[in-house]
Amino acid sequence: MSDLVKMVNTIIQNKKNNNEVEQASTNSLDTGLNYQFMYKQLESAVEEIIIQYPNDPIINELKAKLVNNLKPILELLQNNQDFDQ
Repeated sequence: MSDLVKMVNTIIQNKKNNNEVEQASTNSLDTGLNYQFMYKQLESAVEEIIIQYPNDPIINELKAKLVNNLKPILELLQNNQDFDQ
């Protein structure tokens, strides 16, 4: 299983447990990467750019590549019957 799929599974599990990520860890002993926080930052940046430039050819290409690259994850989310939106 790829790291990306593992990360999405963790996010799905946290969503089920109502344990959403809202800020970075301030624990100085925590040296691991906070993938959920990093994902939320990436998600926010991408959303902002897509909203600012909705008809730009680069945005259309980005959308097509994202859908193609995330197809396995999108299928996983679609097939996950226990996931409540």
